[in-house]
Amino acid sequence: MRVLLGTVVALVGITGSACQSSVATASPLLAPGSPFRTTILANAALDPNSEAMIARISRGGGVNAGLIDFALPVYQVTPDTPRHKVSCTMSWGRCPFDGVDVPIPVGARPHRGSDGAMVVLDERTRQAFEFWQAHDNGDQWSTSWGAVTNIDGSGWDRGATASGASRLAGVVRIEEIANGEIPHALAVATSDACAGTFRPPAISTDGRSSRSDCVPEGTRIRLDPGVDLDALTLAPAVRTVARAMQLYGAFVVDRSGSPLSMGFELDTTAPSGSIGAVYQQAGLRWDYDDLPGVPWDRLQVLA
Repeated sequence: MRVLLGTVVALVGITGSACQSSVATASPLLAPGSPFRTTILANAALDPNSEAMIARISRGGGVNAGLIDFALPVYQVTPDTPRHKVSCTMSWGRCPFDGVDVPIPVGARPHRGSDGAMVVLDERTRQAFEFWQAHDNGDQWSTSWGAVTNIDGSGWDRGATASGASRLAGVVRIEEIANGEIPHALAVATSDACAGTFRPPAISTDGRSSRSDCVPEGTRIRLDPGVDLDALTLAPAVRTVARAMQLYGAFVVDRSGSPLSMGFELDTTAPSGSIGAVYQQAGLRWDYDDLPGVPWDRLQVLA
């Protein structure tokens, strides 16, 4: 199950019947003790196979930033947002939306990538409604699968990703790029996710690789804290991501089509085909930007 390319959020204010994007400061997501909100000790132990695993996932020379096709729109709702019955088309058990009146704003749309992903965020009830391959059928919504998660939880509460991570966990937000700080671990995906095995906090996997240098979903990676970012010529957005990768690292939450990919918030106000003004002003260039200038071969796999 290829659920998403990364964990990305677009905060959207609802005015009348139209969806409007917002870069306003949002309430903190996830509990303070969540793995996504804990920093990594500089002397943290590394996996004995770290060097081989990193050589494998860094072979592309960069990290693909999903800024359009696989950037995940998340719609923030109000008590007046219309409610819908949502059916699941996959027979993987009881649909998480059974018996739930799901708030979906008028004008909400999943991203245009094959995952068809979307999240509806209800700050009032502290719930996230997560969709994989969502479809608006006119009078009723359907989705291949989904989840209803607690946004004050750990971020690993059976969310709608292959590893069990919530789609909200690890999001790189427009607000964070604008402010130059990401105060949490990120979420990444790789084509080299291991088949049949995963590591806590992951609870499942869709990995397919049987190579000895595959990376289990749930694995936490980081950028070597010994890398002097101030000595590198980096675009502001790339520096912000690299710093977060040193302090908090990233969790492998899914399988993707590239060696290493990272999702970003979708800028729903951007013209078609554009990544949006905030990203452009911070030095990002296009969808699947490879975040150049960072020695990505100096990533490390934590034990």
